[in-house]
Amino acid sequence: MGKDVCHIKIVPEDRVIKVAKGSNLLSGLQDAGIHIASSCGGQGTCGKCKVVIKSGEYNAGITPFLSKTEVSEGYALACLTLVEGDLTLSIPPSSKVLGEGIISGGEKRLIDERWAIGPWDVKPRTKSFCLSLSPPSLDDNRSDLERIGSALSSQGCNSYHIHCPLYLLKNLARQVRDGEWKVTVTIIPACDGIEIIDIQPGKACLQHYGVAIDVGTTTVVCYLVDLNDGRIIASEADYNAQISCGEDIISRIIFGRSQKGLERLHNLVISTINRLILQLLKGAQIKPDRLFSFMVVGNTTMIHLLLGLDPRYIRESPYIPTFSSIPHYIKASEIGIHANKNAYLSGLPSIASYVGSDITAGFLAAGIYRLSEMSVFIDIGTNGEIVVGNKDWLVAASCSAGPAFEGGEVKFGMRASTGAIDSVRIDPQSFEPVYSTVHKQSARGICGSGILDCLAEMFLAGLINRRGKINRELYHPRIREGTDGWEYVIVWEKDTAIGKDICLTEVDIDNIIRAKGAVFAAMKVLLKEIGFTVDQVDLFLIAGGFGHCLNIENAITIGLLPDLPFERFRYLGNSAIIGAYMALISEDLRQEISEVAKGVTYIELSTSASFMDEYVSALFLPHTDQSLFPNVGSKTSLNRKGA
Repeated sequence: MGKDVCHIKIVPEDRVIKVAKGSNLLSGLQDAGIHIASSCGGQGTCGKCKVVIKSGEYNAGITPFLSKTEVSEGYALACLTLVEGDLTLSIPPSSKVLGEGIISGGEKRLIDERWAIGPWDVKPRTKSFCLSLSPPSLDDNRSDLERIGSALSSQGCNSYHIHCPLYLLKNLARQVRDGEWKVTVTIIPACDGIEIIDIQPGKACLQHYGVAIDVGTTTVVCYLVDLNDGRIIASEADYNAQISCGEDIISRIIFGRSQKGLERLHNLVISTINRLILQLLKGAQIKPDRLFSFMVVGNTTMIHLLLGLDPRYIRESPYIPTFSSIPHYIKASEIGIHANKNAYLSGLPSIASYVGSDITAGFLAAGIYRLSEMSVFIDIGTNGEIVVGNKDWLVAASCSAGPAFEGGEVKFGMRASTGAIDSVRIDPQSFEPVYSTVHKQSARGICGSGILDCLAEMFLAGLINRRGKINRELYHPRIREGTDGWEYVIVWEKDTAIGKDICLTEVDIDNIIRAKGAVFAAMKVLLKEIGFTVDQVDLFLIAGGFGHCLNIENAITIGLLPDLPFERFRYLGNSAIIGAYMALISEDLRQEISEVAKGVTYIELSTSASFMDEYVSALFLPHTDQSLFPNVGSKTSLNRKGA
């Protein structure tokens, strides 16, 4: 049996993992919790999972993503490599996916300002009570459970019917006596009364915690919350390990067509959540059995995969999900989340197959459904979800933007973690860039906000034309023809952490223009469908994966956002996790937003005759119709005249 196990030593970390002989190298690394880039889901079509094999037995597939020099130096794509014996390898910085330092800006401001909806009472779905029971006597021979029911009634609970699991009943007699008739009972409302989910001897009321979770396509974020007072104790974020199976929801749906693929997707996201929960509990010195409630939000596909449900029909017309909201009776332990055995899982409803509960949570956090102003809530990520309206009505739509704004489909693209270029300025005369990186570390790649900045700055400086093509007539060392076509060098090799020039290529630019075109076209068509124009919008609320470095002016310059006064825009950060937190600590808010979600009208843009026309028109910088962007036109003329 030992001969069937191979040892892989990773240097310079000096870490050793075990994999089965003949197994796929990428899968082996991922199973060991080693994050490695693989935006194509291990299909060998993105070329990002490069490793350098120093020694050992392996069988590497042929790929156009490796040069002859790289192959001679031991480079291989992990997804195309089979392990035949013990190996020693290193993972280049460009292939690593770092979980630390993920930006999630804007949330603290939302919390501090108490959002647009104002204050509310802390009233979670679960509640703990410290009860003093009257000891039994010959004159009072009620059962122990009846005594608890009577005490709960005195606290205002509907205890007409009490449901109590058998395993709790088995210990009840001992616990109430060990606590000298003082006991802490945690309950959850049931349709005909209450359900007891935990019993502890003595007074343990302060040990009542919950977790709010945003299961993003790219990132999973968790908040540990004290359910007694609503305090956020700690937060953690990491990449959704499912990214190894594809960067967008369509690729994951395809990956999950087989039962084995579906189980892997489910296990990957559960392992990510459990790892984050462990970090939260360890830092706060809290035991897992003190977690009683979970509020989970995410797009419809992510929630299906979280529960291990086949999402394939979300992709097929007429795009019907198995459910629109997590049923109230599902327990966290049923899907593998480490918590109290009886802890329940809750969620918010999705609007449609491609407008998920993360968007419902988002417009809860934004308070758009309570505003008088005509507002647009827009979540820009792999998908672009848009909600338009106010307190009187709400309409939603979705478009596929692709992963470009989150670093995918970009040669040196990455998430907003340590070393990511997050802002860029280009001198219009010298064409030299000035950039910043996350945590001020050496550049490893470029994230969404940096990509957007670079595109806008290149356009304003005249480095690219309105179609996104690089100006070949500008003789400058940063403008050159590379292996993937023409490109602009942002950072020279000597100044990077990856040992390569970091560039933005024409292929990258084309992907970004398509992504921004889809988002702008969707917004414009949605407004047109309901009889409005962008000029009539009073407030733009922007959420999503850009992080706190989103430059509104540059977003307008490339035609992602409409050319309107800056004061109409507000960046919210990760509004999904804030909405999940709000729904976790307030059952009233959860019920309120669930009712609001039922009244949201969904418009399917794929059947709109005008969407493709608008999309094609938006495939220019900033747009085919330059009259829509008068301020961008004036800046372009001024910059190029000065140059």
